[in-house]
Amino acid sequence: MLNKNFSYLLILTLLVVLIFTFTPLALLVGRGVSNIGRCIQSKEILFSIKLSLITSIISTFICLVFSLPAAYSLARTKLKFKKLVSILIFLPMSLPHIISGVALLLFLGNLGIGGILSKFGIDFVFTQKGIVAAQVFVNFPFMVNILKTAIEESGYKMEFIARTLGCNRWQTFIYITIPLIKNSLLSSLIITWSRALGEFGAVIMLAGATRMKTEVIPTAIFMNMSTGDLDIAIGTATILIFISIISMIIVEITQKIKSN
Repeated sequence: MLNKNFSYLLILTLLVVLIFTFTPLALLVGRGVSNIGRCIQSKEILFSIKLSLITSIISTFICLVFSLPAAYSLARTKLKFKKLVSILIFLPMSLPHIISGVALLLFLGNLGIGGILSKFGIDFVFTQKGIVAAQVFVNFPFMVNILKTAIEESGYKMEFIARTLGCNRWQTFIYITIPLIKNSLLSSLIITWSRALGEFGAVIMLAGATRMKTEVIPTAIFMNMSTGDLDIAIGTATILIFISIISMIIVEITQKIKSN
């Protein structure tokens, strides 16, 4: 009897969570679908979609380049103060994104290294470079965490065998480690790209929200909501939801392939 009641409790809890998370999104999509055509015809929205796609792809690639060796170092090497290093790297994950944006604004602005970089024509504040920097800062720890876990779960046995057969650490990393985590790597790329596409807090603090200049999808939604154009805002939000759904489906398929 207790087991049966506990099962009912679990089902009821799951139902409440499902209603709470799905219903608002369903209402948004239900109202926004009819406005997608209008959004696609808007030069402003098309610009924001194009800029979002470009910046998110660039930032995801940058995250990948630095996340793989960083994750491997945390998972496989015996670094001194590794716990402290991990805490510092993962710290942005626990921060509100707007705080990350303020920190970046200080660091990349005139009060930080931005004053030096601007002498070489490299500006991050209120520029598209700032969008990429904000997306990287927010998503880099997230990708490192996923890849670190994947490397740890892949086990050390295959790498050890490769080393005993004469492979150096670089060869082992390229030919053994990366193939072992390829599905997790693909999932992390898709999730990181999707998160970068929807990043708002850090982006608006560092790059601002200038129409047709630093306007990505989230800032386009914010500005249209602010000016009272709810139909465009809701339609644009619906487009972003559809992109997220497609991303999640791809991740689920990838994870299913991994489990098989």
